[in-house]
Amino acid sequence: MKLRLATLVFIAIGAQLSAQDFPAPEPTDAHKLFTKDVGTWDCEVKMFLQGPTGPPAVFKGVETNKLVSGDLFVQTDFTCQMGEREFEGHGLMGYDARSKQYVGTWVDNFTSAPLTLKGTHDAKTGVFTVHSTVVDEAGQEMQQKQTTTWNDDGTKTFKLFLVVEAEGKKVDILLMSMTAKKR
Repeated sequence: MKLRLATLVFIAIGAQLSAQDFPAPEPTDAHKLFTKDVGTWDCEVKMFLQGPTGPPAVFKGVETNKLVSGDLFVQTDFTCQMGEREFEGHGLMGYDARSKQYVGTWVDNFTSAPLTLKGTHDAKTGVFTVHSTVVDEAGQEMQQKQTTTWNDDGTKTFKLFLVVEAEGKKVDILLMSMTAKKR
C-alpha cells in the first residue's frame, strides 16, 4: 500500500514538472573521448595463460561500440571464440563530472560478478587507464588494470594486467593484449 501511495505521489509531482525543468547534461570533452571508440572493431586477442613470457593463445574477436544516453556513455559488446567456449562481454563506460573520473561496469559470461571500473585519461600520452577489483567464484579478490591507446590509423591497443604486491611494490603482470582495427 505504501509503495502504491508513493508511486501516485511521484506521478502527481512528475505531471506538474516539465522536461525543461530538468535540462539534459551536455557531453563534455571528457565524454567526447569515446567518440573515437564508436564502430565495429576486428580484434586479435592474445591471452598469456602460461605467464607474460610464455607463448600466448591467440583468438579473434569482434567489438562493437556505440554512444548511448545522450552521448554520455559508450556501450560495448564484445564476442570472441576462445577454443570451445565463446566469450561474451558487455560494458558501459562514461565520465562522472561530479567525481571527475571515468566510471563504468562490465559483465561477461566467464563470471557471475560484475566489475565496477574507475579510470583516468592521460591527454599527453593518450592512454586511458581503468582499475577494477575482480572477485572470482570462490570470493577471492584480485586487482586489475586495463589500458587502451587509440592510434590515428584506426587501430587501438588494449592490455589487461593483474596487479600484485611484490617486495612492497605493486607490479603489473600482463594477462591479455588485444590489437583492434576499425572496420
